[in-house]
Amino acid sequence: MKLLFFILNILLCQTITAQFTNTEVIAKIKTEPLDDVISMIGTATNTTEIYKSLTYKMSVFRTDVNNNVSTTNQEGRFTLETNETKELSTTTINTNEQYKIVILLLIYEDEKIVGKDRVSFNEKIIEKQKTKAVEEDADDGIELKGIVIEETKTKPGKDFYDFFYNSYTLNQINGNKIVAVYEKLSFGRSTIIQVKIEDNLIHEFLGKPDLEYLEQMSKIAIRKVYKYFKDQKKQKKDIFQY
Repeated sequence: MKLLFFILNILLCQTITAQFTNTEVIAKIKTEPLDDVISMIGTATNTTEIYKSLTYKMSVFRTDVNNNVSTTNQEGRFTLETNETKELSTTTINTNEQYKIVILLLIYEDEKIVGKDRVSFNEKIIEKQKTKAVEEDADDGIELKGIVIEETKTKPGKDFYDFFYNSYTLNQINGNKIVAVYEKLSFGRSTIIQVKIEDNLIHEFLGKPDLEYLEQMSKIAIRKVYKYFKDQKKQKKDIFQY
């Protein structure tokens, strides 16, 4: 445990020196209801007195109850004069869609994230549908596969879950045990994010409001989860052969 806190303190110190987002350049996704659709407008604001040359990426993730994910991206280069606000990209979503939808806007300067914003829709609807599907499958005695549940408390926890869940789905891991992402309070105002398979702790780290860090943690967690299921399959095969 002391070693874990030592590592976490190192990571925390590294964060202090890292570049903060939404300080010099502010990313913002504006929403405008239009009849049966919602228009999502990605914007950027230069709060400094310095001319900025930047790039952006605006992604829309749609996830259905079966964990199928579709992604659309819009990206490009742009410039901002001092204290200028500019619209970068626009996308629309149907208010009747039965998907979990996450819109993520990232703004880069010299390949570093300097601005970010995220909005989501229908998360509660999808979670209810997943719970119902799990209960029905359990009653029918059907083996559950590819289920990932979330119990996070903060925005960094939610951001990590989105990275992890999308990667889990895109890599088609489809494990036969439920994978859970938990977040619990730690010392100060920090939190600990955990990835578990049943009662087995697969990966644990300090939550931080840094998308690059959270994405890197999700990649590490995915590798460990993949190895866990691969080892379980091998062990089961060895037992069967024995």
